[in-house]
Amino acid sequence: MKSLYIFTAMTFALLTGVASAAEFGNHCTVSLANDSMMPTDCSVKTEFEGKEYCFGNEAAKSTFMKNPQATIMKAQAFYAKNAEPERQKISQEQAMEQVKSAKCDLSNKDLGYLMFDKMDLRHCKMVNTSFFGAYLRGADLSGANMQGAYLNLARLEDANLSGANLADATIFQAIFDKTNFKGANLSNARMIGTLGNVDMSGANIAKGRFGLDIGNQPMGAMRFDAIGGNFANVNFEGADINRSNFKFADFRNANLRNTDLFRADLSKADLTGADITGANMKEAVLDGTIMTNVKGIEATKGYDISKGKCVGC
Repeated sequence: MKSLYIFTAMTFALLTGVASAAEFGNHCTVSLANDSMMPTDCSVKTEFEGKEYCFGNEAAKSTFMKNPQATIMKAQAFYAKNAEPERQKISQEQAMEQVKSAKCDLSNKDLGYLMFDKMDLRHCKMVNTSFFGAYLRGADLSGANMQGAYLNLARLEDANLSGANLADATIFQAIFDKTNFKGANLSNARMIGTLGNVDMSGANIAKGRFGLDIGNQPMGAMRFDAIGGNFANVNFEGADINRSNFKFADFRNANLRNTDLFRADLSKADLTGADITGANMKEAVLDGTIMTNVKGIEATKGYDISKGKCVGC
């Protein structure tokens, strides 16, 4: 029980960024200097001119120490342009006033751990809204504007997000069960978690980041797991879904052009009619994968060293 408590506490600190009051919201300073946002748990850090800076690993810290001032200046410029805007924390009562309003606007609000179970939120604008740990079980969010929303650890069982605008959203380790993302816009969204047989059919996931980001997971590998999921007619073009688990998933007629499928497990998945032109198939598991009429096999990368025996290929 003690070890479970420690794990939960450390995970909470990682996801909320409250491990320490460091510069740049605990993002890796060197990553920011190289135009990339990488949150850390700040276990690797240093002080410079009275301020604390975090790093993703010791190598990044060593790079920083070679020229701290120049690195900080580059990091400041990138962070100022790309950091998320401030969110205003509101109470349950204040949130309910908005939900009851015909012009419901919860944009740029912090709704962490608030209760929205089975509520109709279709009329609400929720751009850059934080639902960290919020309860959205059975909520109707279909067609809602949730661009840039933050749904880490949210309760999304039976939630209806079909047709919702979730572009640029972050959905990290939420609790899923029969969650509906059919036709949703998840372009450039970041998602990690166990979704099971989720319905994402017809969704736009272009440039989505669902793959395993090893450098950003000090607590261990947590990946996108959607065994038996429905991804028929999904647009995954340019997305990163490396190392994801798609066993028995439906990818019929999906657009997988230039998608990173490195080590993705597609065992028994159905890719009939899918387009994999330019996809990275290196070490992907294709054991029993149905690939009838798949387009662009000859233009994939690493297909010759994929694993398993596919069907119809």
